Amino acid sequence: MGRKSHDTIRKNHPQKKQEWVRQLFPYWQQHGIKEITMDDVAQKLGKSKATIYKYFQSKEEILHYTVLDKIEEIRQFEGLLTNQQLPYLARYFAAVQHLYTHVANISNVFLADLKHQFPPIWEVISDFQEEAANILKSYYEEGIQQGIFHPINPSIMVLSDQLLFAKLSDPDFLIQHQLHIHDAFQAYFRMKFLGIVKDQRLLEGFGGDF
Repeated sequence: MGRKSHDTIRKNHPQKKQEWVRQLFPYWQQHGIKEITMDDVAQKLGKSKATIYKYFQSKEEILHYTVLDKIEEIRQFEGLLTNQQLPYLARYFAAVQHLYTHVANISNVFLADLKHQFPPIWEVISDFQEEAANILKSYYEEGIQQGIFHPINPSIMVLSDQLLFAKLSDPDFLIQHQLHIHDAFQAYFRMKFLGIVKDQRLLEGFGGDF
C-alpha cells in the first residue's frame, strides 16, 4: 500500500506538475497503470516519494492530472476547426490530423487499466467526448449552410462521431478487432469525409493527408 498523506499542504506548481505527468505519460502507455506503484513513479521521475507527495496526494491524483493535461492538448483541435483564416475544408483536415496525432500515443493497456480501475477519471474522458462531438456538430451545421456538405441531419452526423469516440476509447473493442486508435481515427474520418462532401473536387489536394 502506498503512503497516503491527507493532512499535507501540497505545493501548487502547475508547470512542474505538467512536466512530471508528461514525463510519466510514455511510461504509463508502455506498462499500464495496474502494476505501477508510487515507488516506480518516484524512480521514473528521479525523485523521492516525499518530494512527489508534496505535489500529489496519490497515484490516482497523478493519473487525473495526466488525463486532464492530455485532454487540454487534444482540445486544441477546436481552434483549428474554427480558424477562419483557413479554407473551410482545410480546417477540418487540420483538426482531424491534430486529433489523431495526439491520440496516437495512447495505448490500449493504458485505456483498459484506466477504465476498469479508475471510473471517476474515465468519466472525465466521457465528458470530453461529448464536448468534442458538439464542437464537430457546429462545424457540420456551418458546412451544410454553406452548401459544402450534403444536407444530412447534423445530429446524425455527430452521432456517428460519438459512436466512434465511444468505441475508440473502449480498449476491449480495440483489442478484439486488432485496431490501434490512431489507425481507426484515420480510416473513419477518411470514410466520413468522402461521404459528406457534395463536390468531391473540393477534396483535391487532401488525399494524401488521409
